[in-house]
Amino acid sequence: MSDYLAIFEKLDPPFGDAFDNAQLGDDFPAELQTASQMWVQTGYGQGIAAYLNFFLLKDFITTHDDAYPPRFMSFKSMADSFYQTDLFIRDVTDSGKEPTGGISNPDIQRRLRGIMQRHERLEIPLWMMTYFGFQLMEAVEHECEPLGEEDRQRHLSYFAKTYRIMGVPFSDDRSLLEEFARDIERKHAGLSPNLEKHARNILALGEMVDVRSDFDTITAMLPDATREFYAPIHRKVRPGFLKRLFLRAAGRVLIKRAIGEPREAVPYTA
Repeated sequence: MSDYLAIFEKLDPPFGDAFDNAQLGDDFPAELQTASQMWVQTGYGQGIAAYLNFFLLKDFITTHDDAYPPRFMSFKSMADSFYQTDLFIRDVTDSGKEPTGGISNPDIQRRLRGIMQRHERLEIPLWMMTYFGFQLMEAVEHECEPLGEEDRQRHLSYFAKTYRIMGVPFSDDRSLLEEFARDIERKHAGLSPNLEKHARNILALGEMVDVRSDFDTITAMLPDATREFYAPIHRKVRPGFLKRLFLRAAGRVLIKRAIGEPREAVPYTA
C-alpha cells in the first residue's frame, strides 16, 4: 500500500447521517469567524493556485477529464466551474455577500452532501477529495501569512468538520495531513495531455480576477513537487503582455465575484 493511502486510513471518518450541530463543539463560533475573515482577506489567489496544482497532478486531472470532460473543456466552462465553486465555498466559509452561518446552516450541510453524491457518481476516489480540500486550505493560509498558531488550528478544525460533514475523511492533525499531501504530490505530480490548455485558461482567468501570472507569483503558490513540473512550461502558458492588459480590463466587467465584505460571522439559528 502506498504511504499516502496508509495515512488516509488514519484520518477521522465522516460524521454520517447522525450528525447534528452539537458535534461542532464549543469552539465553533471562533472557528467560523476565523475562516470567514481569512477567506474574505485572500481574494482569489488560493482558488487559482488550487486549480493549477490540480492540473499538475497527472492522475488527478486525467481521472477527472475522463470522468467529466465538459468541466474544463473551454475557457468559458472553466470560468463557470471556478465561479460556481467559489460561490459555494463562500457560503461554506460565510465569506460571501450574504451571511450564512457557514457549516452550522442545515442547507449548507445538505449541499455538501449533494456534492459528495455527484463525486461518487463520477467515481472520484475519496483520498483525492481529502487532498484537494487540504491543499485549498493550505493555499488560503499561504495568502494570509503571517498567521498565529491559534488561527491556523481554528482554520484547520473548521475544514476538518466541513469535509467530514460532506462525507470525506479528514483530520485536525496538521502533521498527518501534511505528510499525506506531500507524499501524494511526490507520487502524482506530472504532465498530462491537457495540462497546457488547462494552465493557459486558469492563468488567463487569474488575470481577470486580479491574480497576477508572473513566474514568482505563481510558483510561490505551488507545492514543491508540482512547481518542478510547472516551471518549464510557464512561458508557454502565461498570457502575453497585451492579452494580460485586455484580461484585466475585461475581468472588471465580465467576471462575477462571490466574495463579500469583512463582517462578524455568527452560527446559524433557525
